[in-house]
Amino acid sequence: MSEFDLLVRGAQLDIGVSGGKIVELGENLAGSAMSEIDATQLAIFTGVIDAHVHFNEPGRTEWEGFATGSRAAAAGGTTTVFDMPLNSHPPTIDRDSFEQKRTAAEAASLVDFGLWGGLVPGNADKLEELRDCGVVGLKAFMSNSGMEDFAAVDDETLRAGMKRAAELQLLVAVHAEAETMTRELTGRALAEGKSGVRDYLATRPVEAELEAIRRAIEFAGETGCKLHIVHVSSGRGVAAVVEARAQGVDVTCETCPHYLVLTEEDMITLGAVAKCAPPLRSAQDQQVLLTT
Repeated sequence: MSEFDLLVRGAQLDIGVSGGKIVELGENLAGSAMSEIDATQLAIFTGVIDAHVHFNEPGRTEWEGFATGSRAAAAGGTTTVFDMPLNSHPPTIDRDSFEQKRTAAEAASLVDFGLWGGLVPGNADKLEELRDCGVVGLKAFMSNSGMEDFAAVDDETLRAGMKRAAELQLLVAVHAEAETMTRELTGRALAEGKSGVRDYLATRPVEAELEAIRRAIEFAGETGCKLHIVHVSSGRGVAAVVEARAQGVDVTCETCPHYLVLTEEDMITLGAVAKCAPPLRSAQDQQVLLTT
């Protein structure tokens, strides 16, 4: 008969935990524990790894910080997070800023963490030191990030950065929206006094996402860089990634829960609270995301 710190009963198998580790699995485990959980009619999952969070620390903890963000993660079953390089101040674009963020995270995070580094104009000579610090990858914006201290990359900067990342064996993740298209459409709308919900949707069309995804894929094919497209919102965006993978390009993509449960019609109803970039899409796009 075993003595456990924690015993989970009622699932397909009982789980015995001691010292923070699963030490025994089996049906109707014999033993006692300081704490028991009845998992009857519940599903048991391993801890989730969330590879895309923004905890904004150091510098902007009034938005969110490692203390509050990691607490929410743990409550939801996430045991490891990878924090993005922007929104914190300074952004994580060199060794010094990496160490500042790591120190903040070590002091406050309740879950395991990894840190993304940034790929921005002017930090090509910092990518190797970021690799040596242990970043999980590099994040770049192909359109305005909304943060003055984290500038978007143009095509030349992105291509060169991906070439260097390939040499360093680093993954590059991109926010894929075509800056020229979105900027021109936004400028035109504002000049015409159009600032409503439907106007915002029109300034960030699927075509802007698709154009940027295709360019990033082209650069990945040229450089051999591992590429990840973040928060894909459209069915055609996913299709472009699937096609590229079939042609041998090392590219993956992700989407977000809000694209799976909300559509552009919800934004029209809810207003600015449902504003995001890329924006919510059609029900048809949502269905492709759910089934691909």
